[in-house]
Amino acid sequence: MTRRENGFTLVELMLSILLLAVMMSIIYGVVVSTVEAAHRVEEINQGSEIGPAILSQIREDLEGAFLPAKDAEWFVAIPRKGSTGDRDRIDFVSARMAYGARKDGEDPTFHSVNEVGYQVIDGRPGTDSTAGVLYRREDYFIDNEPLRGGHLMEMYDRVRHFHLEFYNGEKWMADWNSKREKNKLPQAVRIELRIVVNDRDNKNLEQTFVSIVTFPR
Repeated sequence: MTRRENGFTLVELMLSILLLAVMMSIIYGVVVSTVEAAHRVEEINQGSEIGPAILSQIREDLEGAFLPAKDAEWFVAIPRKGSTGDRDRIDFVSARMAYGARKDGEDPTFHSVNEVGYQVIDGRPGTDSTAGVLYRREDYFIDNEPLRGGHLMEMYDRVRHFHLEFYNGEKWMADWNSKREKNKLPQAVRIELRIVVNDRDNKNLEQTFVSIVTFPR
């Protein structure tokens, strides 16, 4: 019986191991390239989708805005300036459904009427110094101070411009106060959002998004 009949020779075994190692390195390279490409696509998608997602959230809240009573500041917006653009603020009462606990220790429940607000605050240390942080304020149910209370939720930390305008039927205004405007909501709200995202080369890219919300008369 010859050596070949007993199995592979040492040279053949070494060649097989070498061939297997080459194949594994090729497969590994393909997998790594695929994962990196997927990550790049995900980053691009996140960059292109974050702006519309924020505007969609604001739109849904505004579409539920209403005035629960007369002669009170239930819908108030004020213009503010920042280093790179506007830092406007808006607070109102919305019928958009929310879920949570009003106080610590209480069981979460659904709330059909809530206080909602949006504001941009200067960035935290370690973040982009030219941008601010957009927060959404939510206070379950309403009280006699609809512009205060609740908790803040961070939406995005690279906002350079958050500008609001309000249409009264004749012209666009920079601010709004439902009490001053004789217990009325604006006919439309224009939202302009400018943020910083990362492009495919991981470089900062500035994008601007605009949306208009109308209210039935």
